[in-house]
Amino acid sequence: MVVAAVAFGVHVIWPLWGAGVVVAVWAVMLVAPVAASRAYGYREPVDAERVRLEQAWRNVQRQAGAGAYRLVVVESEELNACMPFGRTVAVTSHSARSLEPGRLEAVLAHELGHVAGWRTVPAFVHAQVTLPSRAGLWALRGVWAPIAPMWKRAVAWHRPIGFLAVFLLGVVATVATALLVLPAGVAFVAAWVARLPRGRAEARADAAAVRFGFGADLVAAVEHRIENAPHGLPMPLVRRAQGLRRRLG
Repeated sequence: MVVAAVAFGVHVIWPLWGAGVVVAVWAVMLVAPVAASRAYGYREPVDAERVRLEQAWRNVQRQAGAGAYRLVVVESEELNACMPFGRTVAVTSHSARSLEPGRLEAVLAHELGHVAGWRTVPAFVHAQVTLPSRAGLWALRGVWAPIAPMWKRAVAWHRPIGFLAVFLLGVVATVATALLVLPAGVAFVAAWVARLPRGRAEARADAAAVRFGFGADLVAAVEHRIENAPHGLPMPLVRRAQGLRRRLG
């Protein structure tokens, strides 16, 4: 439904190819792992991360009685990653490189709780609803990113060709932004609506981690994050820690 709405919006602006381009890009995002990883911001663990993650991930899957799930990393300084999708579980680079083994297992159990069992379906739907906004933001960044480096080169060259290249890149980026503004707006509204039940999803994932036997370590990880918060008291994490304490009795 979201893709259809975006395709219609682009078709109004670009009648000849608009809808086809939107559907084609969405299809590529679904079937091409590289393209999807760029839109989602996920990547495979590097060697140092893989060493820390492999044993912890095996322990979590064994204790949870889960099947084979793909583990990916998202670049973030947060404790938890954004909601994963399908049979893919995401962990933040901060957690992968800095948490001690027990707390790392607890965070992985929380992330697994997002997609374990029947939750695979809502996680996949959530991922597809929010995908157009990620793809739109990635596309806009891509068209504007070359302009600043090209401007620096033009100033260094002191040649008209450099400034002409900057001008042409600016025109292309402006046209692309104008074409994307309507579908991007629809996509961001859809993504915002999809994130409204985020709090309940986090609570359900925490409850799953407690059932898997990782509740105490997850509380420790959350409370450590609260104690070391750089900008005041993070109330969402405080409420989360309170909820975990209640579940642990």
